[in-house]
Amino acid sequence: MTKKERMLAALRREPVDRIPRGELAIEGGFMKAYLGEEQASLSALQKELFVRRDLGMDFINIHEFPKNLLGYADDGFPIYQSPYGDVFKETPHSFQMLKPALEDIEDVDGYVTADPSEAPSFMLEFYKKNSDFFLISQINGPVSALDWALGMEDYLCDCMTDADLIAQLADKIMDYEIARAKLFLDKGADAILITDDIAFNTGLLLPPKVMQVVAFPIYKRMIREIKDYKDVPMIFHSDGYLMDVMQDIVDCGFDAIQSLQPSAGMDIGKVKEMYGDKLCLIGNVDLNYLLPFGKPEEVKREVRALAEKVGDRGFVLSTCNILIDAVTVENAKAMYFFDED
Repeated sequence: MTKKERMLAALRREPVDRIPRGELAIEGGFMKAYLGEEQASLSALQKELFVRRDLGMDFINIHEFPKNLLGYADDGFPIYQSPYGDVFKETPHSFQMLKPALEDIEDVDGYVTADPSEAPSFMLEFYKKNSDFFLISQINGPVSALDWALGMEDYLCDCMTDADLIAQLADKIMDYEIARAKLFLDKGADAILITDDIAFNTGLLLPPKVMQVVAFPIYKRMIREIKDYKDVPMIFHSDGYLMDVMQDIVDCGFDAIQSLQPSAGMDIGKVKEMYGDKLCLIGNVDLNYLLPFGKPEEVKREVRALAEKVGDRGFVLSTCNILIDAVTVENAKAMYFFDED
């Protein structure tokens, strides 16, 4: 099977010739450790392709989120405006909100959705031209997008006091994200990932009754409109403990879920038993201990046990988030080549 055939079969919960594998992203420190100095002359996109090919991955997730440079702060760090309208300062390790997209949620009627025609797609076009990977394009979901646009404190407060107005703003911002998804599909994306961190390790960021207003109906609309445009797999990503809303995620119409964080209590065996006939499961390899601190033989043993638990249908091997800098090269190879002696 080709990479695209293998991934599509897994997402449809059909037989595969081997378990497909891949990562939503690879951090720069891991890339540098993997490549050493020999590949220093490669471009960033070429380095990404080299590492993914060398590890035998089948898919690449492409995150292209625009930001407009407005100037520089007194400390020299750049100031940007996102397409949502918020203004923020970016440092190598953090973002500082300078101005939210809306000062008052009651002004939502006057909010204007950004022009999607300016959304970039050059990374997608590069990978389509230069690789045979299954191409996933990432868009934001309503929780993370509004958390970003308003700032977490105001967002959480507004969700508890003005959930209907938050949902109204979310619909406007998701119009932009839906349009981006359609642009990506026109450029050759094979699937769309909605990333929306809705949970902590111990439970949901927002009460379930609030999620029924500000998130789940909006996911349903996003999936419906994107699939009506082109019937491609829709994947959901969130870290944290999601067992209380797994049925809601299924009911939204997602084809797959990525993360299934074991350190947050996500028992993939239980998820497989309850929802494996409806969802492809992606992830579940531990990033707290196993990949950063375990031994390669321990990694192989754990990943083999995981593969036996979930079977060879409807599963894609991945870490429970991304391939972070703390993962050793030896352990990454042990994970990805777990099925080789």
